[in-house]
Amino acid sequence: MCRLIIKNGLSIGLFSLTASFGVLASPSFSPITLEKLNIPNKQCNVRDYGAEATGIWYDTKAFQDAIDDCAQKGGGKVIVPAGYYLSEPLFLKSNIEFHLEKGAVLQASAEESAYHPTEEQQKWSGSSKLWPLADKWIAFINVAEEKNIAITGEGIIDGQGSTLLEKYRATTRKAGKKGPTNRPRLLFFKDSSNILVEGVTIQNSPSFHVVFNNVEDITINKTTISAPAWWQNTDAIDPMNSRRVSITKNNISVGDDHVAIKSTISNLSHDFYIAENNFMLGRGLSIGSETNGGVSNLLAENNTFTDAMYGIRIKSPRGKGGEVKDIQYNTTTMINVKTPIVLSAYYKGGPTTKDARIKALQEGEFAGGFMLGDQIYPADNEQPKEYKENETPYFNNISFNNLTVKGKSNYAGFIIGTPEKPFDNIKFSNINIESESGFKIRNASVEFSKTVIKVEKGSDIIKEKGSQITNQ
Repeated sequence: MCRLIIKNGLSIGLFSLTASFGVLASPSFSPITLEKLNIPNKQCNVRDYGAEATGIWYDTKAFQDAIDDCAQKGGGKVIVPAGYYLSEPLFLKSNIEFHLEKGAVLQASAEESAYHPTEEQQKWSGSSKLWPLADKWIAFINVAEEKNIAITGEGIIDGQGSTLLEKYRATTRKAGKKGPTNRPRLLFFKDSSNILVEGVTIQNSPSFHVVFNNVEDITINKTTISAPAWWQNTDAIDPMNSRRVSITKNNISVGDDHVAIKSTISNLSHDFYIAENNFMLGRGLSIGSETNGGVSNLLAENNTFTDAMYGIRIKSPRGKGGEVKDIQYNTTTMINVKTPIVLSAYYKGGPTTKDARIKALQEGEFAGGFMLGDQIYPADNEQPKEYKENETPYFNNISFNNLTVKGKSNYAGFIIGTPEKPFDNIKFSNINIESESGFKIRNASVEFSKTVIKVEKGSDIIKEKGSQITNQ
């Protein structure tokens, strides 16, 4: 059993802390609200533009006409009344509140051809520099180079992603291995500012649900985001190269990361506030895997995880790594989370079959290593490689305060840095963890205080090569 103490609080850009355990944390920015957006009072009801809600025929033109007309007249509220609507991709404009009333279900087309951008639509596609094949797709709801936009209401946006997902799985089976996530996102925002997503249910995306790149001041609040646990690559919220991001009071249950913060451009991913969320099935509140541009100033507090594969993750591999710093997790509760904490400088998918996994852990670069979920790790006798800025993962100034883990957990956690650039200044304060196996630490400087780790077998702390652990 380990009992360790943090002696002094931190003081960094995003947070305000007192000494010892009195944490007084608050974000340095305020969330986006409808009042702040100040959307004009004009109303444009999609029914008035010809939407019929048959659930069979496309209402694409009526929806886009309502959006365009409202925008051309200075902005306003595009209203989607109750009904089952089917649409191809839509493009939101500045100063628009897209409001789905209770009982409104907006279903995305399941036809792949709808999501391949025409020459005129290329503005709304992603970039292959962000993720493979991104320029080959547009999303269902698209925003590019706009500002002051809200998606609100009690209605549902349904991605109907099973058809496109099955095509991806069939391709994977034929190839014998996984390839890029070659299918569209559900909501994609780029190069925009002042965005609010509030109240709506967003579900069943063909891949990631809400993705945004180079966006400033965005709030996702009181939404429900869901997909079956077995739907691969269905991240709920993926902020990329974005600033002043608020993710609060959401209910999320998906087949991949609950949140995955990414950075590919230097100094563009910073200032995040993630609070009071209910994270259910999924793979964690994550940073990475792309962190080469750096991620900084994140405050997460009062979040609950239930039945998730992972809880909190910071993960990146060599080649995609960078500096992740000034990150704080306060007052977190986890129940039946298989692996509560993972800080990893190794994010490499392992073999998909049992026999291939056994062989990989017996021969070659991963001999003597281990598997965690889908990821494979080398043994701790791995030799250092050349340190490369903006390529080698390096995590420092990371703190966990008031963490409770109970129920069924396979492991307490993993902190695995590289031998060439070990993690530094990782701190745990007032921690209670119940798990089957202990906390594995390699190539990292870790300080625990007021920490209790109860394990069913083995040591509570598994010290590997390069670990520097302070016990008080």
